[in-house]
Amino acid sequence: MKKSTTIIRSHPVFILLLTLLSFNSFAQDKKELVIVTFGNSTTAPRKGIEKVYAIRIHEALSEAGITNKVINSGIGGSHTGSVKDNNKANIEHGMDRFEKAVLAHHPDWVTLNFGLNDAYQDQGEGTSSRIPLETYIANLSHFITEIKKINGRIILLTPNPLSSKLPPFRHERLRLYKDAIIKLAKSENTELINSWKLFQRYAKKSPEGMEGLLPDGTHPMDTGHKLIADEIVKIIKKHER
Repeated sequence: MKKSTTIIRSHPVFILLLTLLSFNSFAQDKKELVIVTFGNSTTAPRKGIEKVYAIRIHEALSEAGITNKVINSGIGGSHTGSVKDNNKANIEHGMDRFEKAVLAHHPDWVTLNFGLNDAYQDQGEGTSSRIPLETYIANLSHFITEIKKINGRIILLTPNPLSSKLPPFRHERLRLYKDAIIKLAKSENTELINSWKLFQRYAKKSPEGMEGLLPDGTHPMDTGHKLIADEIVKIIKKHER
């Protein structure tokens, strides 16, 4: 009986089955990391950009041997609120699409990158922003609370700065929203990427300055997306290794 068992276990078919079972077990253990990038036009695919930061994150993590899926949930013109709050852009805004664009994917990580449209003053200097600062903070706090409930990790991004093409009052208003993100990240104990500082640091060393990063004054080109992606990847790799 022992002889028969030894013969069976030495059979090539039996060895192949064991190999396949071991491989399948390893593949199942190697969990796919799900990352959602939630934001506005500085997150969304955009004409003239070869690779937005969502694509760059996926590529960099894959090269590092981290199995991952990155879902780009950025929409141009989006603010954190609802279309009922401000319909200058008649689209699904942050609160309108949060459930299906973020929570439905059961993400391990979510990046939140809003502020440019929230802070924007449609009527010009001295007028109200599309989404008041207090509401902006409340909306982001809601996103953070709900993501934590499903054990997701959050990376908050400040809005990127503007170039000199935009008048000073726009810089001043947006700075308030940037500062609010920094405080929120600290109070909510989330990861933070200070895109404002990141871009300014790069611009000081570049002959083209901020205009090279933001040709239209607001939206980053590929270099900006790479700067953001590199920081996000550093954070994720630190936790997922």
